[in-house]
Amino acid sequence: MKNVYSIVILVILVSHFAACEKIVDLNLESAEPKIVIDASITEGEPCTVILTKSQPFTDNSPFKRISGATIRLSTPGRYTETLQERYEEPGVYISQMKGVVGRTYKLEVLVEDNVYEASSTIPQKVYINDLFIYEIRLGDGSWYSPCIAFDDPPEESNYYYTIVSVNSKILNSYYLTDDENRNGKLIERILYYNKEDNDDEDLKIGDQIDVVLQTLDKGMYTYYKSLFSIAANGGTNPITNISGGALGCFKAYNPSYMSISIDWSHVRSNK
Repeated sequence: MKNVYSIVILVILVSHFAACEKIVDLNLESAEPKIVIDASITEGEPCTVILTKSQPFTDNSPFKRISGATIRLSTPGRYTETLQERYEEPGVYISQMKGVVGRTYKLEVLVEDNVYEASSTIPQKVYINDLFIYEIRLGDGSWYSPCIAFDDPPEESNYYYTIVSVNSKILNSYYLTDDENRNGKLIERILYYNKEDNDDEDLKIGDQIDVVLQTLDKGMYTYYKSLFSIAANGGTNPITNISGGALGCFKAYNPSYMSISIDWSHVRSNK
C-alpha cells in the first residue's frame, strides 16, 4: 500500500510558491481524481511539467499521464512560450526557455476545461564549501553522519533542501532547513544518517557520498514542510502554490553539488 510520503514523491517534483498559498483537502480513500501538476525550473535548464491524475490511496497502478494540455510559461515584461509535449513521453511538457536567477516565472496550465496557475522565482545558488563525515559520540557508542558547510547569503531569508546518496543510492531521509538565527553566517549542517535507508549498513571508509544542496524560495520550503509533516504525522492538507484546485507544485530552485569517497581525513568528531 502506498503511504502518504510515497504518494507525495511519485505525484510531485516540487516547487516554489506564489503569493497565493492554498490548502488542498484530500481524502485519500475516496477523493475524486484531481489534476496533479509536477513542474520545475532551475538555472540554465528548461521548465519541465508532468501532468498526471491522482488515484485512490490503495491503487498501486502507475499514475495516468495527461496528454493534450496547453501549458504556457511567461516572465513579466518579457515573453510567453507554449511548452511542447514530448512525442516519446506523453504527458511530459518541456520549454525552450531556460531558467535565470532572480527571474519570476508564471505557469498557466489549461486542461479539461480548467485553468491552473502558479508562479515561482529562481533563487541564487549557494555553494557547498565542505563535505565531511562527523563522528557523533554518545557515551561508549558513536556513529557517523555526513556534514556540509556553506556560507549563507546575508540580508535575505534562505531555504534549503538537501539530498544525500551513498554509493549512488539516494537516501530516504529528508533534510530541510532555513537560515533563521543564522542569516549571513557559516552554516554547518549535520545530515543525520539512518542506516535503515541503506540496507542497514553503517557508513564506512571507501563509501561514496554525493550531496545536492537545493536552494528554495519560501513557498517551496513551506510546501515541503507540509508534505513531510503529513508523512510523519498524518493529515491530508499539503499546501500548494497552484491555484484552481490542482495538486502538486511549481518548483524553482538552484542546486549545488559535492562528493567525497570517505577516508580518515574526512572524519571529524564532537569530542
